[in-house]
Amino acid sequence: MNLKFFIVEGKKKYTSIHVRFWDSKRIDQKTKTGITVSADDWSSSKQRLKPKATTTNRDFLNHQLEQVERYVIDKYNLDYNSKKFISEKWLKETIENFFGRVTEDNNYKIYFVDWVELFVKEAPKRMYNGKPIAERTIKNYTTTLNKLKAFEKVQNHKYRFEDIDLNFHRDFIHYSSTVEKLNNNSIGSLITRIKTFCSNIELDGYSINPKYKHRDFKAPSNETKDIYLNEEEINKIAKHDFSDKESLDNARDLFIIGLRTGLRVSDFLRIGKENVIDNIINITTQKTNQNLYIPIHPQFQEVLNKRNGEFPREISDQKFNLYIKTACEEVGLKEMVFGAKINPETNRKEFKIYPKHELVTSHICRRSFATNLFLAGFDNSTIMKATGHQSEAQFLKYIKASQTEHLQKISAYWENNKK
Repeated sequence: MNLKFFIVEGKKKYTSIHVRFWDSKRIDQKTKTGITVSADDWSSSKQRLKPKATTTNRDFLNHQLEQVERYVIDKYNLDYNSKKFISEKWLKETIENFFGRVTEDNNYKIYFVDWVELFVKEAPKRMYNGKPIAERTIKNYTTTLNKLKAFEKVQNHKYRFEDIDLNFHRDFIHYSSTVEKLNNNSIGSLITRIKTFCSNIELDGYSINPKYKHRDFKAPSNETKDIYLNEEEINKIAKHDFSDKESLDNARDLFIIGLRTGLRVSDFLRIGKENVIDNIINITTQKTNQNLYIPIHPQFQEVLNKRNGEFPREISDQKFNLYIKTACEEVGLKEMVFGAKINPETNRKEFKIYPKHELVTSHICRRSFATNLFLAGFDNSTIMKATGHQSEAQFLKYIKASQTEHLQKISAYWENNKK
């Protein structure tokens, strides 16, 4: 392969430096580099500016030409041997990419937020592990995009791919904490999505700063203070008579289904007869598109028996969370526990001591299901089959047993071994 820089002399004092690149009969293309010099300063034999060139930028421009040459050759070796299509405009596009020159329509090729914006726009057509990206995931991507736009506005800086380094990481976390007032777990979710964007930029063939893979480019997090309901508390809720309050009775029955299936609220609120096969619940989850099989718990069956085989009436997430708080208060779950809930005035989570019923939301169903089976002695892989967790580390975050309960479990295990 060959590469040559040259100028075309004319009547004008300044002229553009051109580049020609050719390799056998596969490619022979020419284009302007975008660098302009005085014809008197150019050495055709050296293909560089002369040592006695009048411009003060001689060393810089010669260095740029050196870098261009390396970049073009490396890019060609990569593209040709990766069986990528070498178009008629390949050299021109390669030079533009090197210098970061794009039209407004092509900003996504060098600017991070522009690429993310296009990614979010095309997300409904993208696939993840062979499946369409879930609607909830797309909403999370959109939230992250909006935070990035707001961050750029405050920073008064438009970030390029090469700018996504540890300084960006530090500044974005500081902004999210001090301006957005987000907690570490929320910030960690944003960083995780930013790392997803970076890996996809790399897959798209663009040069992203490799520092996003650095161990310090990590997602901050706090240990969550979420609560769960133990078997005794669930049994109290299941046995309580709400027959004089239809809305609470309906919500309680949905609650039992959630507590005894370990499904997310988006799934257990929509279970119907079509999901029941030989006393087994079969459902494809909305968030992860997993096909799960879960045996029907006796309390779940009691709900169906009470309703002559019919399922409770479906309600919204908001009403469900409101009703189950009231139901748990009526049952007597008023123990004071440490936890977090949203302050409606600030719309932020506040950590302090609350009556337990005030901390009950739909998320408690999944945590309670996993924790109670764990304490009952089921191995992690069996529980994960029911919950649909992909990794043990992810699953263990759902286990909310207290220190006392862990000690009791270990003691019981040792006692059984002794016997």
